Amino acid sequence: MRYQKEKYLTMDTKKIAAMLAAVEKGSLTAAAQELGYTQSGLTHMMNALENELGLNLLVRSKRGVRLSPAGQRLLPSMRQLTEAAAVLEQEAAQAREQGSATLRLGAYASVARQWIPSVLAEFRRVSPDTDVVMDVGGIVELYEKLKNDELDCAIVSYEDALSQGLHMVPLADDALLAILPEGCPAENGRFPLSGFAGKEFLMPSFDFNLDIDPLFDGNLESIASRVRTTNLDDAAIVSMVAHGLGVSILSSLIMRDMHDQVQAVPLDPPAVRRLCLAISERRQNDRNIRRFVRCAQSVVDRMEK
Repeated sequence: MRYQKEKYLTMDTKKIAAMLAAVEKGSLTAAAQELGYTQSGLTHMMNALENELGLNLLVRSKRGVRLSPAGQRLLPSMRQLTEAAAVLEQEAAQAREQGSATLRLGAYASVARQWIPSVLAEFRRVSPDTDVVMDVGGIVELYEKLKNDELDCAIVSYEDALSQGLHMVPLADDALLAILPEGCPAENGRFPLSGFAGKEFLMPSFDFNLDIDPLFDGNLESIASRVRTTNLDDAAIVSMVAHGLGVSILSSLIMRDMHDQVQAVPLDPPAVRRLCLAISERRQNDRNIRRFVRCAQSVVDRMEK
């Protein structure tokens, strides 16, 4: 028994729309001018469409073009197809617009406290119909959510290994500070990295070690008497330092409202974490994302002067 292989059509509705325009104008030249094609380009499209259907749809003559009998028979279906394609494109545009009306934003807790309220107030002014959904987390968590399309953008510290495949917009350098008990000596208002030698170091949670470890070339364990990994938030770390349970490193942004009972001293040599707006490559050209970038840059520049 012989089986006939089915032929599946993959017609481009633009070709059909162009053919209908040519028939309406009665001329390939006139249709090409109206649609922005070259005459040879439009002729190639018509030939390709006829080859796909296996039918001659147009009768060409010196006086122009008209539908062949086969073209006349298919005319109602071709019109329905182009109209359906136009409706589909319109509905897709509406769906894209509705989808972009929600912005999924991630940030560190310190960024959420210090920057985000002012940034969102500015963003609401320029994009009042966009709903912002916030997600607060640590370095690795936020990077992973961006790459898994769970977030559209996030304010994070720049980590070369994690930022691959993301669009990074610099916002500000956030100075790293030694967090010391009251009375702990600091030289000329700075604390040398060698000063952590022999001290118990309280490592902040949320992967903050990714910002700290490079300062010691990954050898903090060989300098401090003990590195205690914690699952504590920033305020708890500060409280433990205040009670003489160790020392730590946190950022200026974190310490902006937590200076009581501890010293927050610049490091020697100075060190920073580079805070950036990381954006999913799929969303970097989205209109609302571009608006949010402008708002974040403007607000942070103003706040950090």
